[in-house]
Amino acid sequence: MSSQQRVIIFDGPDMCGKTEMALELSQDLQIPYFKNEGEWKFFEDDPQYFANCIKYGATFFLSYLKTSGTSVIMDRGHPSEWVYSKAFNRKTDHNILRQVDESFAELGTKIIIPTRTSYEHAIDQFSAITPAKLFLIDNLYHEFSKWTACETFFMNVDDENLQREMSEIKSFLKESGALK
Repeated sequence: MSSQQRVIIFDGPDMCGKTEMALELSQDLQIPYFKNEGEWKFFEDDPQYFANCIKYGATFFLSYLKTSGTSVIMDRGHPSEWVYSKAFNRKTDHNILRQVDESFAELGTKIIIPTRTSYEHAIDQFSAITPAKLFLIDNLYHEFSKWTACETFFMNVDDENLQREMSEIKSFLKESGALK
């Protein structure tokens, strides 16, 4: 394994196995895993929390990544704020989102977005996350992929086959130069 910095973000609709994939890749590549544990606590109670995380937390975290050269596998990040602020009509700072996205792109960040063919039977812990909302969120991730300066990779996870998913992810990372 090379000593180059790798920044990989797993993002996408709920109920697609992001956490399981991120943890598996983290263990396999020996790259630290990071998840903001506050996301569930504040999802319904303080939606502005997420805009503040991007404005203050992401910019701080990016400074750390740039100066340290540390690699990280993130379980959600700025793509979620871009998508979920649109899906739930929340106010966000699009200028900061653009700056954060460009900074992640400068680090060569790869964004992996698992999706499903259908969300018809998906049941989330939050009542606001309905199958119809997940379909909208899925569509917004496709819009995000056209907006972002980071390289994105979509993969279908209907079969929930972690071994296949890891194989596809590693192929993408190799093809994009993030793995040797």
